[in-house]
Amino acid sequence: MRVRATMIVGGVYLAAATPGWADPGTPAAASAPAGSTARLAPISVEGLVNQAVTVQPPLAANTVDAATAMAAVPGGALIDNGGISGQIQFRGLTGYRNQTEIDGMGVASGGPNWMDPPLHYAPGALVESLSVTRGIPAVADSIDTIGTTAEATTRQSRYAEGQDYALHGWGEATTQSVDNGYSLSGQASLANDTNRLGLTAVTDQGSNLRTPYGTLKASSYDRKQYGLDFGHREAWGETTGFVRAQRTGDTGNPDLPLDIDFFHTTLAELKQTARLGQTRLTAQLDFNHVEHRMSNSLLRPAPDFSPRNGAAADPRYIRARSQRYGVKLQAEHPLAAGIFTVGFDGSWAQHDAFVGNPNNPTFGVHAFDDIRRDTYSVFGQWAGPIAGPWHGELGIRDTRVHTSAGPGGVAAALPTPAQRLAADFAAADRSQTDNNIDVVAKLRRELGERWQAELGLARKTRSPYYLERYAYIPLEATAGSADGNNTIGDTDLSPEVAYMVDLGLSFTGSRLTLSPQVYYHRINDYITGVPYAGGDMDVTMVSTVNGDPTPLQYANVEAEIYGADIAAAYQLSDAWTISGGGGYTRGRRTDTSDNLYRIAPGNIRAELAYDRADWRLSLTERYVFAQHDIADSHRDSRLGEPETGGYALTDIAARYRATQYLWVEVGVENLFDRGYRDYMGGFNRAGNSAIPVGSRLPGAGRNAHATLHMSF
Repeated sequence: MRVRATMIVGGVYLAAATPGWADPGTPAAASAPAGSTARLAPISVEGLVNQAVTVQPPLAANTVDAATAMAAVPGGALIDNGGISGQIQFRGLTGYRNQTEIDGMGVASGGPNWMDPPLHYAPGALVESLSVTRGIPAVADSIDTIGTTAEATTRQSRYAEGQDYALHGWGEATTQSVDNGYSLSGQASLANDTNRLGLTAVTDQGSNLRTPYGTLKASSYDRKQYGLDFGHREAWGETTGFVRAQRTGDTGNPDLPLDIDFFHTTLAELKQTARLGQTRLTAQLDFNHVEHRMSNSLLRPAPDFSPRNGAAADPRYIRARSQRYGVKLQAEHPLAAGIFTVGFDGSWAQHDAFVGNPNNPTFGVHAFDDIRRDTYSVFGQWAGPIAGPWHGELGIRDTRVHTSAGPGGVAAALPTPAQRLAADFAAADRSQTDNNIDVVAKLRRELGERWQAELGLARKTRSPYYLERYAYIPLEATAGSADGNNTIGDTDLSPEVAYMVDLGLSFTGSRLTLSPQVYYHRINDYITGVPYAGGDMDVTMVSTVNGDPTPLQYANVEAEIYGADIAAAYQLSDAWTISGGGGYTRGRRTDTSDNLYRIAPGNIRAELAYDRADWRLSLTERYVFAQHDIADSHRDSRLGEPETGGYALTDIAARYRATQYLWVEVGVENLFDRGYRDYMGGFNRAGNSAIPVGSRLPGAGRNAHATLHMSF
């Protein structure tokens, strides 16, 4: 059996979306005393442990976008590209450099600008926990990534205790003032001790966001998700699965060039676990399909890309599609006092995107045509005690990534430079295969009864994302980097290779828990956008017509990332706890004197909580430092890359459990209505807004919120 050693941020956070209490509406929590504080149980270790240390940030009751919880992860940050389009960053690594899964399945985002990053499909009201690996993930948990692993576990049906079927469930309603938003969610389950069947539904609705600087245009959101899950268990194993349908309607992305018209998405998973003697087997199949359309004239006035006398607006839409099939096979068996794990992971993804003009049927660009990205990966890993207080982990993964693209193409009515770019791409070699090797080694030592020390070493790899290789025409489609630049790809890009060192300590006392870590990553062939210097005037001409005379191109550079972060908690008394953490990350290019683009500044977070009987009260303070380490390569780009100042935010919340089946929470975020601009925020692209076009987006203003939760 593989067991994870877990460090909880702040020491007392629940593995649930409702911190402070277990939900008595589920059989697993029914035995907890009403109003008691639910804490994670101590972890028992059998033989050897996979030494991934994870954190579970708290999910506020009014959470809409689960990615916002990254702000509470030491070393973590949120990239806020819209109310339900947030991406995660961890220790300077963003987006697809991290492995983000929902209930164990990966998701192929539908659009080239990642308006639907993976956590878009995990509405906050349905997320039971978000687990983020601190340090270096094991090879068993990380495929084709050099960053962290993050997994959202959703609230599904649970088995009952007897043979008789019982109906249980919950319902929740949340409202908030900052965008007149509301969420309605619920679940109903029918289960006995061997079978379970559950139905879930959630709707998230919000209007334009209010900030201390005025209302932000094109920031409303509309999302609905419906799901069915099931499970059947026997003494020898368990079969589980789910199918979900999500419909995202008109939703704004003010720092991107277009807004969401719709996402029509289906997700499904089937998993089988079994035990044969001492061997534990797992098999999983999963699938997602996304139909997507976006528009630059739906929630904002269409821009004029090349203003001149008498010029009209340039409306655009993009019709995109993606689908992904995934398979996981894994076997775990005791070996040499530890656990030996072998497995295979495969995924087959396809992407397409067509750019059109709703007023001009002769305009059309097949920007991404029949993109294929197939991954085949095998691994082996052993983890266990070595001698005395020493424990170790050693794993190796071999991954083959094959990518290809169709010829693309542009409409005959488009200018000659665009025709030439399309012809050159059609004549190029558009099929690449990478063979990547990952190695992870960890050594842990007990230092007495309260201290532990761990050293992690790794070689991790990531093959280029399809945008980085196959963006043959300069468009502002950059997987949500929101930098305002048109960027083209390079089919000759090499995979990133990261050499990683991580050193951590942890202390667990009767009142104090403490977990500092330091790290250093040297990344060869790091992929980033640099000023285009290819000498092809067609690239510059087409980019200028599309509104950006200074395009970028994805390129391999040499880089390093280093820093430190810490999680801590102290039990002041039986009722009072102070907890929090902080982190600092620095990213630099080593082939030049430049900084890496958009690395989150340092931050500190602290919470004082009173938790007793039927009440939980909390006061949270978060300070974000100024960011002056700017990438010079972006200073002279379309929107520049201005520095940002530091800021502090204060949140308060109170929760009261009225009965075993009913609780209510109220709170205020940004209590003092502080005006601030987060460095990780993009730049406003929506006209007719209180926020000038081209300026960095401000954060949300004061937000009063209330949640009512009922269970049965």
